[in-house]
Amino acid sequence: MHDVEVNGLQYFVLIAEQKKRKTFLELLDGYGARSIEIVYAHGSMSPSALVAAFGLEAEQGKVMITCLIKNERARELVAVLRDEYNFSQPNTGIAFGIPVEGIAF
Repeated sequence: MHDVEVNGLQYFVLIAEQKKRKTFLELLDGYGARSIEIVYAHGSMSPSALVAAFGLEAEQGKVMITCLIKNERARELVAVLRDEYNFSQPNTGIAFGIPVEGIAF
């Protein structure tokens, strides 16, 4: 495998609230993501006493979406998530990519 050419892909991971699943799936599709997988999870956040006192419920349902995406599209996507979906703010979402080498399509 040492002769395999770098293919410019990233294994991209996006973690957000379950209720935003459809929005992020459409966004990933628009950026050419492939091999999309969805995992539903339970967040670790626990409601504070103040939230409980007002009868509000903290969003604990999370969705983890993974996919393969081209490097340049991943950089663009991270900027959109940061600027338009406020991923730079606490409790909005997490997104990151890991370079992938030697995968064959």
